[in-house]
Amino acid sequence: MSERGGIVYVVQRGAIILVIIILVVILLLGLFGELDKVRRVIWGVEDGVSYHQHDLSGYLPHEVEELLLDYSQELILYPVDATVDQESGEIVPEVFGQILDITATKKEIMEAEEGKYLESVLERIEPYIKQEQLEKITKEIGVYTTRITGSENRRENIKLATKLINNQLVLSDEVFSFNQIVGPRTKEKGFKEAPEIVNGRLVPGVGGGICQVSSTLYNALKQEELEVVERHTHSKDVSYVPEGKDATVAWDYFDFKFKNNFEQPIIVKASSGGGYVTVRILGY
Repeated sequence: MSERGGIVYVVQRGAIILVIIILVVILLLGLFGELDKVRRVIWGVEDGVSYHQHDLSGYLPHEVEELLLDYSQELILYPVDATVDQESGEIVPEVFGQILDITATKKEIMEAEEGKYLESVLERIEPYIKQEQLEKITKEIGVYTTRITGSENRRENIKLATKLINNQLVLSDEVFSFNQIVGPRTKEKGFKEAPEIVNGRLVPGVGGGICQVSSTLYNALKQEELEVVERHTHSKDVSYVPEGKDATVAWDYFDFKFKNNFEQPIIVKASSGGGYVTVRILGY
């Protein structure tokens, strides 16, 4: 073999040995990593590893998981949807929820180096309704106004019922129930005695006059998209809406209901004053 050939041979052999050494090192590192995982399964968490003031030294995987399951109950925050404040009409922002990611947190604990302090791995929970969605509900898709007449008590009842349905958010596919929103008509709630129609006759009744509010709401609906689920007419004609366009209500007996068939929420806006009651329906 020539001198030049010998040099080439030595270089090639050295390169092969170097490659072999690198491969062996990589293999050993990988093996060490796997062995380390196995060791931790057998011997537990490294010394001095802590999690929320818990010293987890020597904890086995199933013990870590049990601890996290217990602690997860303290960390749960349920999301709260954005809504509309009934008094002010302002949008109340949503609140995001959270839940402990047990799998990810356990993995970090089991793989932690000696003496390390660990925090929880949290997963954020999105609310269903967000502020930005409600801020887009500004288009008036329906409006109706009726003139208020009658006694002072009747006017007060109309004013109270109008206030109760004002700023009501109706989600997509949700059914709006007038009785559910307004509730029982009692003196304790502020309703007064005023004439109401029963079997074609005017008789005294607590809450008399609020049918004008439900009737105004009915006429404000865009009924092609907002499905009327339940409606009843009076036993005699009323003066504040055209014939056959009224919607009488009686607690636990007659209700007025409609369903929001839009893909997005709507907001019911109602106001009374100056001898009139007005209901507006706002949508996208």
